[in-house]
Amino acid sequence: MTQRSDKEDLDKARKGYNDYLRYSALGLQMAGMILAGVLGGRWVDHHIGWKFPVFTLVLAFSGIAGAMVFLFKETGRR
Repeated sequence: MTQRSDKEDLDKARKGYNDYLRYSALGLQMAGMILAGVLGGRWVDHHIGWKFPVFTLVLAFSGIAGAMVFLFKETGRR
């Protein structure tokens, strides 16, 4: 009897760690998308020479939108 309960406890612990790792990776990927948009926009604005950061704003919001779409697709798979 104890072997079965030990195995069930181990399975529950693994599931908890798997969920933690899955959502941690998801958050890091979302942050990476947003950061790529901001840095890419700053680079374009710098090379064009505009004083108002048009591309920084556009690409940052595009990164946020892309991250949200990614979030909804990934969490809807379960």
